[in-house]
Amino acid sequence: MEPVYKRAENNEEIRNWVVLHGGKPAIIDDPEVALDKVGLRIDWPGEKDERMLSGTRHTTRDISWEEFFAVMDRESLAFEYSEDESVSPTWRYRFEPREAQPEEDLS
Repeated sequence: MEPVYKRAENNEEIRNWVVLHGGKPAIIDDPEVALDKVGLRIDWPGEKDERMLSGTRHTTRDISWEEFFAVMDRESLAFEYSEDESVSPTWRYRFEPREAQPEEDLS
């Protein structure tokens, strides 16, 4: 069964959730990773899960929260997370496209 995800309302909620679970912001600088062109991720304590990287790239690069949020803004990404602790930390969050805000009816 797929975990239930909650969309974070703001950057503080994202940072608090990640820090509470021991993670830190990172980025993949790997042009061969076709499914993740942006490259944002959360690195968790312990052995890094590098299965999504290509054979020529074996590490990620830690980034500041400011850079993390700047990439999210530039790419119009929303952060969703799950509190289901039976799921691996790697799969307890995801990035989704931000939905366009509904336009106000000015009539």
